[in-house]
Amino acid sequence: MSQTAYLDLPDGRRLDYEIRPSPRAKNLRLKISARDGLVVIAPNGAQPERVMELVKSRTDWISERLSQFDNVRHLIHEAKPVRPQAFDLPALAETWRVEYKKTRARTVGARTERPGRILVQGAVEETEACQAALRRWLARHAREAFEPWIADIAQQTRLRYTGLSVKSQRTRWGSCTSKGQVSLNCKLLFLPRDQVRYVIIHELCHTLERNHSIRFWNHLRQFEPQTDALHGKMRDAWKLIPPWARRGAMQEI
Repeated sequence: MSQTAYLDLPDGRRLDYEIRPSPRAKNLRLKISARDGLVVIAPNGAQPERVMELVKSRTDWISERLSQFDNVRHLIHEAKPVRPQAFDLPALAETWRVEYKKTRARTVGARTERPGRILVQGAVEETEACQAALRRWLARHAREAFEPWIADIAQQTRLRYTGLSVKSQRTRWGSCTSKGQVSLNCKLLFLPRDQVRYVIIHELCHTLERNHSIRFWNHLRQFEPQTDALHGKMRDAWKLIPPWARRGAMQEI
């Protein structure tokens, strides 16, 4: 069960944050988003005192991140939901236009009508339902794109994975299980192609090293010489995601 705690910031503000237990977590992990604020993922059984000690030791980093989010927080909370008329997917060099068709259906669905055209139909007066339908379309489209992409990169690098899942994750661009199952975020389609390739290689390297040790980064730099530059770009990559596709700001790989 999640718990709440607070941290006194240097500017005098008090930051409430969530401690969220996870049976899959092996170490404490901090996540910050403009929408959700600070969330600490903790292994089951972790002592709250240890969690709060870790959070306190990262006060400066937390304050810096929060100050960055303060500049966009009002946009995330106050922006009214809109139905997108068109959007670009830089990862695939694609532009898509969206057409809306009202029917008697109580639900909303989205499908590819023809190349470059998406048809959203049903109760299209419900803006949030239209956005949800487009996110589902995005996940399907991303899977079609990522399956051959990761297979090609795995062949080039000789890194083996056991399977691929594509999700609309809120806080991670990707992940890899101990059994080699890679998960990629469908929102990666809004990023430049070189950054998507970096994330794929990043997750494939976790089949060699589970954590972010020095050996992991050495493997990653071997397969992607621009690792340091691309890793830096990923910190602000969430800004490239349009509001209708974003349920929270991305911070982690």
